[in-house]
Amino acid sequence: MLKPKTLSQILGEANTGGIQSTLLLNSTGALLSYSGKGEGDGQVIAAIVSNIWSVYEESGQSALLEDKLNFLLLDCENGRVCVTRVADVLLCLYAEPWVGLGILKTKAEALAQYLDEPIHHIASS
Repeated sequence: MLKPKTLSQILGEANTGGIQSTLLLNSTGALLSYSGKGEGDGQVIAAIVSNIWSVYEESGQSALLEDKLNFLLLDCENGRVCVTRVADVLLCLYAEPWVGLGILKTKAEALAQYLDEPIHHIASS
């Protein structure tokens, strides 16, 4: 079972090589766990990311007849964002603009795989 402090430390381990923050959020944008610069930034990022994820997921279902969005990679003016689903929550990594999208996606995949079983266990209990 994951403890909140342990979860925050695990997320914090991804904050290297230009990655500024890592967060877990639910589909409505509520911040579940955060590690990074500026505690208030996490809530803003979570709200924006969940909204963008929902729009792309709905668009994919209606336009592409796909039922599952796997990754969302965004190249923004002030940084880069990678979002993926872990169990019933979203994992988001926010990085500096110079961080490669491949590295960002690889870190997100590794962290998602590491957190998948514990989060599934929490969600099922």
